[in-house]
Amino acid sequence: MRAGMKLSLFKKRDIWLPTWPTLLVTICTLLVMFGILFLSSRDFLAVTQRVPGAKILVVESWMADNSMEEIAQMINAPDSPYQSLWLTGPILDRGFHLSREFKTYSEMSAATLQALGVPETKIHIVPAMQSQRNRTFSAALQLKDELGKKNMQPRRFDLATLDVHARRSRLVMGKVFGENTEIGVIALPPSGYDPEHWASSSAGMKITLIELIAYLYEKLGDGGR
Repeated sequence: MRAGMKLSLFKKRDIWLPTWPTLLVTICTLLVMFGILFLSSRDFLAVTQRVPGAKILVVESWMADNSMEEIAQMINAPDSPYQSLWLTGPILDRGFHLSREFKTYSEMSAATLQALGVPETKIHIVPAMQSQRNRTFSAALQLKDELGKKNMQPRRFDLATLDVHARRSRLVMGKVFGENTEIGVIALPPSGYDPEHWASSSAGMKITLIELIAYLYEKLGDGGR
């Protein structure tokens, strides 16, 4: 080693950092962009896109009675395209041990729909899963299995579910049934808040944020497993 040479482990460099006004403007811009995206997320999540020619309507039966009323109107309409109605859902998470007549949401919804005038011959109850966890994914598996037992392989059907759950529910169903099945979706209005003013409701803000995160998680991976 030559005389006078030193082994240098560090070297001084100049680092450019944003000034506080620049940092403040950047943060405010990001917050505004996030706010705009979030406020438009409900229309994205609560999507209604029926599939032309669908004759089967699949219903997530854990929804409230106001949703069942809308389902009954769709089925009973003179120009209704649906020939059969398939109810999916878990066992009751409350009152299971008290009810002698109903043990699942599907059974309760079937009785409700019959009381609303839907012919019993159109209603099919999909066997309920035993857990509330991953209920959409489990329900999709149960539905596919039940249709297979009846030698039915529908190329298209519509799915009715609640409000901002719609897009994620269709995504999960699509993963189970595959690309060869077209799945439409119908987002039914919630009963707990006004969907037109959801941003002014704590319930609307909460469920929209949760569903947005859940949808992104499902889209990027397998959140419903």
